[in-house]
Amino acid sequence: MKKVLLLTLLVCLTSMSIASCKKKEDPGPTAMVMSPPPSAESDTVGSGDFTSYEHGLSGSSILYKEDNPEVKKLRLYNFNMTAGPDVHVYLSKTSSYSAANVLEITKLTTGYTNSSITFDVTSANYSADYKYVLVYCVQYSSLFGYTKLE
Repeated sequence: MKKVLLLTLLVCLTSMSIASCKKKEDPGPTAMVMSPPPSAESDTVGSGDFTSYEHGLSGSSILYKEDNPEVKKLRLYNFNMTAGPDVHVYLSKTSSYSAANVLEITKLTTGYTNSSITFDVTSANYSADYKYVLVYCVQYSSLFGYTKLE
C-alpha cells in the first residue's frame, strides 16, 4: 500500500512539474497605458485615424510640438492592437513600408486596448516629409495599419 501511495505521489508531482514548464497562454491585450495629453501650448503637426490591415489595429495618432520646437511627440490614442512579434512604429514618407523611407520610433512589445501612449520624436533625421505613421511587423513583413498625418 505504501508503494502504491508513494508511486501515486511521485506521478502527481511529476505531472505538476511538467505542466508548469508549458508555455503560458497569452493573457491578451494589456490594460490601458496612460500618458498625458498634448499641452495647451502644443502645436499640431498632423493627425489622423488608423486604417487597419492586421491584428485589430484601430485608433488615432497625433504628431505635435511642445514648447521646444526641436522636440516633437507622437501620441497614439484610443489605440487597440492584439500583440504580434517584432512590431514597430515608424514615421514614413509613404503609406507602405520601405526601409529607405521610414524613421523608427519604437518597438511595441504587447497588445493594447483603448490605450494612449506617447513617444518622443527628437531624431535629427526627422523632416516634414514623414506624413504617415506605420505599425509594421518586420519579422513577417506585415503592415498592421497606418495613418496619414494631415
